Amino acid sequence: MKANTRSALTPLDLCTLIAHETVSLLNADAEALDSALRLRTGLDVYAAASELGKEVIPLLMWIDREMESARQYTATEQDTPHLISPDRLLPVPDAAAQLNAVWMLFQTAVNAPEDYRQTLLETARTLTEMGGLEDMLLTTKIPATGFVSVEDLRTELEDVRVALHLQEAADHIAGQPGQILSP
Repeated sequence: MKANTRSALTPLDLCTLIAHETVSLLNADAEALDSALRLRTGLDVYAAASELGKEVIPLLMWIDREMESARQYTATEQDTPHLISPDRLLPVPDAAAQLNAVWMLFQTAVNAPEDYRQTLLETARTLTEMGGLEDMLLTTKIPATGFVSVEDLRTELEDVRVALHLQEAADHIAGQPGQILSP
């Protein structure tokens, strides 16, 4: 991707990237709940510091749902339906996007309370480890899974919102026994 065609990450894009990587981690390793929880906490801290409020609720709900699914899988070895196809989670951010994400997390940490700084540092470290930043910079290795773009993240956030809305509607209808649905 050429630099002049690259969209810069917004704070909401960074939150979507963190959620993307968290859910990707859970889909790859259901026993990675501790790491996923740390990333979720990092998303929550970053969102609060960036004053995103309600905008990140779908992302937190998505992570919580996938964490519960991972717990269930660990207990029963039965997979549950995913909100978003796990195949969509394979691409990683390119080196420039990862560096942009780290920079945004570090900028936030500078002005954050001391107890938040460590969380933001751990989030940055985990994102770059998962995304293979070191390999990309030192060996120019390009992942076989491809790169996720900012536009992909924005589409993914909208798809999560829609899927959660549809799931909420289905849950509401399922909770209303005897109700006749119109075609």
